[in-house]
Amino acid sequence: MCLIYVAIFIFITIFVIIYKCRRDLHNVSFLLTCNTCLSGLLTCLTVCLMVSSNLFNGFLIVNLEFGCIWGLFYDIFECSIYHSYYLQSFYRLCRVVFYKKRSIQSFSLYIILILIEWLLILLILLPPYFVNWYAHLTGENTCLIPYTSVGPEVYHIVVLYTIPLGSIILTYICITVFIRRSSSNTAAIRIGAQQRQRNQRDLIIIKRIIIVISILVALRFPTIIFMIYGIIYGELYPLTYSIVGLITAICLIIIGLIIIYITPQLRKTILEFFNYQANRVDVQTHQSRQIDLRNTPISIAGNLPNTNT
Repeated sequence: MCLIYVAIFIFITIFVIIYKCRRDLHNVSFLLTCNTCLSGLLTCLTVCLMVSSNLFNGFLIVNLEFGCIWGLFYDIFECSIYHSYYLQSFYRLCRVVFYKKRSIQSFSLYIILILIEWLLILLILLPPYFVNWYAHLTGENTCLIPYTSVGPEVYHIVVLYTIPLGSIILTYICITVFIRRSSSNTAAIRIGAQQRQRNQRDLIIIKRIIIVISILVALRFPTIIFMIYGIIYGELYPLTYSIVGLITAICLIIIGLIIIYITPQLRKTILEFFNYQANRVDVQTHQSRQIDLRNTPISIAGNLPNTNT
């Protein structure tokens, strides 16, 4: 529960920074970052409510219909994390490979693509809800697609996990290959110096995003392991959902921290804030010392001449 609160705090902090610097951060990269942060924050809030239901009176299963809808929300928000990273990879593909086509790098286009992304996720994940794949989990006070339901869970993993993750990896492979080829002498003549610098920056970010991809793999990998365990032994490990919840919380924290790390403007703003606070404390300490020195009486008795001699 505490880990979820940490993740929520990180994502809210990112939103506050972006809001305060919104005039300087009006570009596609930050629009897509906001989309990812929104997905992460909504996932955290959903997990927080589900954990609360487990810890307290199971309010999510008082009405199973509501519990199933909340389980659907969890899957939608988690799925949106993967698709938001695919949108980021698509934008970098346009920046690097199709850099001459400004129309596919416009701010308005990606607002439309984000809306399409959320609509597509709804269309993909609503059918499992209507065919009653969501159910009350045994030993839990929440509703999700049970890991013992092999067919529904395979559909879930393919749609939510495999397709977007595979698309992300394939896109970044294409970008990396293009950058490697464009670094040759003949290609370097055709591509401007400014564009080559942008490509190198994108390559650095791609290397950092590999870490994000690893986290995205870890976010859903335990589900596959426990599902295979359930198929082999005919029942789930008793702590399956607790372990998955713990790993989900840790992954969300890491995703939030990585967003700050790979986004120079966010990292710079946070460092400036902490430096400002440290300098402010130093100034206050220095001023208080000066006040103490002024208020301290100075004894000059030792310097007066002795009149009794």
